Amino acid sequence: MKKLIFVLCFCLLLCGCGTSGKEYKDDITYPLQDQNDVLIIKEWTYLLGSGADIYYKHGDDAPVFLGKTSGGDNGFCPFSEGLYDITEEDENVKISWCFKPSDSDRANWQSEYFQFPIK
Repeated sequence: MKKLIFVLCFCLLLCGCGTSGKEYKDDITYPLQDQNDVLIIKEWTYLLGSGADIYYKHGDDAPVFLGKTSGGDNGFCPFSEGLYDITEEDENVKISWCFKPSDSDRANWQSEYFQFPIK
């Protein structure tokens, strides 16, 4: 029984006790057209991958999770580097980002649409 408990504890230690192991960068807060609304971008890296969790916040309400971005395979963080663009379109927001800092023509940029929650 002691060996079993030891093995389980060791497995939990290797797996990070259930944590994802993601390293989060400083949050990026982006003001929207309605001055009470902001997007919060929580960019992360994990091993050589990267991505971001996107949240919408209205006034003093709790942030609402809208979705995720991903696609980095070398640990590069485009949001922290300023390689992103945000466009509001009615009830949606379009977020574009680039994992190649030298790509100025935006041909290799990725985009994702996220729908705002109903107020």
